[in-house]
Amino acid sequence: MPRYTGRKPLQQEIFNRHVGEIRNLLHVLELRDAFEEDENRPKMDMYETGQEIIIEFDLPGFSLECISIKMCGLTMVLEASRPREQNEGKFICVERSHGRFHHAVLVPGNIDLCAVSAEYRRGVLRVVCPKSGERLVPIKEIPD
Repeated sequence: MPRYTGRKPLQQEIFNRHVGEIRNLLHVLELRDAFEEDENRPKMDMYETGQEIIIEFDLPGFSLECISIKMCGLTMVLEASRPREQNEGKFICVERSHGRFHHAVLVPGNIDLCAVSAEYRRGVLRVVCPKSGERLVPIKEIPD
């Protein structure tokens, strides 16, 4: 039988919620640090409308088959690759990125994971995450 610690149930619930958020953030940082030195991170914008959270990645010149998106809990992981183009001459200047691309993003928790959609047009990957409504935490007072 568990011992009484003196904490009220509401304090324990808030503590557990904070621990969960910290774990999610550590997971995102772990995914971000997992990419190698030869990998690149594409530029990203994230914004919110009334019904959606929209994430856009700049991926110019990629073929659709080379782009992968995974949802790991509330973390969206983008992986893509683009090989270096073969040219007959010598390069004078190289500024365009090639190789592996990786980006891990923590998505706010009030989205509907089953309704996430994506489209790739004109070099921009647009991921639309519909909101599922506000996350409500029920608070119930228990008499002593």
